[in-house]
Amino acid sequence: MKIPLLLCLLLAVSASAVSAPAQESGVAGWWSGSLYGSSIVARMEQDGQMLTGLVTVTGLGGQKDLYHVAGAVFGDKMYVLHGAGHVFEGELAGGREISGVLTTAGGKKLPLHAQRIPPPPDADAHPLPDPPLTPERATPPPPNG
Repeated sequence: MKIPLLLCLLLAVSASAVSAPAQESGVAGWWSGSLYGSSIVARMEQDGQMLTGLVTVTGLGGQKDLYHVAGAVFGDKMYVLHGAGHVFEGELAGGREISGVLTTAGGKKLPLHAQRIPPPPDADAHPLPDPPLTPERATPPPPNG
């Protein structure tokens, strides 16, 4: 199961904002967290209440998986979805932290937490790509996997 994908949904609540004050008051920006030893970084964009984003999950072995997510924000509450059926419902606290519950497509509920992080130095040079039309994976699976 792609448990790290689930945290990706949580992190999807971040987005890019026009100004620093606006970014601090919403879910716009970059977020970081972890789940079962995997490192998760999310870069999200926000247009009004709508959220879109790309979440990168780096496993213990260095494998990177990419997840495109979408959702909506209503005040401090957010709902983020992945096409596989995972749903994150969370809340923004003080503009710096996100906490909530990720419900997997199979019904498992996982508590998730993320912190706002500064964007990497080359963040503006890499706009969010369009979601792929095929299953997402940064590296191919093993031949028997």
